[in-house]
Amino acid sequence: MAPISRLAVVAMLASAAFVNAAPILAPMASDAAAPALTKTDSLAAAPGSWNSELSKRGVVGTIDRCTTVGTVALTFDDGPSNYTNELLDILARKKVKATFFINGQNGNSIMAHKAVIERMHKDGHQIASHTWSHQDLATLSVTKMTEEMTKLDNAVKEIIGVRPMFMRPPYGSTNPGVLSLLKKLGYTIVLWDQDTNDWRHPKEVDISFKVYEKALGEANAINQPGHIFLQHDIHEYTVTKLAGMAIDYALEKGFKVVTVGECLGVANTKWYRK
Repeated sequence: MAPISRLAVVAMLASAAFVNAAPILAPMASDAAAPALTKTDSLAAAPGSWNSELSKRGVVGTIDRCTTVGTVALTFDDGPSNYTNELLDILARKKVKATFFINGQNGNSIMAHKAVIERMHKDGHQIASHTWSHQDLATLSVTKMTEEMTKLDNAVKEIIGVRPMFMRPPYGSTNPGVLSLLKKLGYTIVLWDQDTNDWRHPKEVDISFKVYEKALGEANAINQPGHIFLQHDIHEYTVTKLAGMAIDYALEKGFKVVTVGECLGVANTKWYRK
């Protein structure tokens, strides 16, 4: 068989495999039981299987949209970073609150930014977990995943005296085993329904801003349950340009810019635990 023919066959087989595998990605039925786990079980069937596109379809056991009408929840992942304090300045000037899904060690050390974390908390923003080192939870053993969660929790408690009850899996990656363990550990699992994809084009802010224009500019959008927007405070232009543009646009359209907890109607006393 000629080389080009082999390539064609491989492409056909890969395409068929993808199509045949598609139903596996459907959300798990609400009454489906999660598999039994041991401390050495690997939770992964496919690393990163719930990526930014698939997560929009919804995953049973997670939250991906606000329940309160007319709200916008700005969420920032992967920090704290050297830009986060400037972002807090912008939020303070505009008198709005946001949610920060923070890491312990992901290029930046949480302990090197203790003052920023303290300010987040003092300013009334919601601090939530994005794990210690931003690993794909669906690739980890139960023991390792528990370590990723508790290590971050302990660091946050050392800084502000409480542990987060809300979390976001890195990459939005989950499977039934991951969801089961996170629930057993007491977390509310938050994804998103609007992804700015700022990490793909960190300097092309207009592309990210179009996500806001589309979601908030739709007819009657203000009278619908609100949106959870994803971006990252590790990117300079997200902080210095996109954040302000997004807030101004949301307020202009009549939306209230709030934390995830607020957009879900959860009192701030239930955002943390001792």
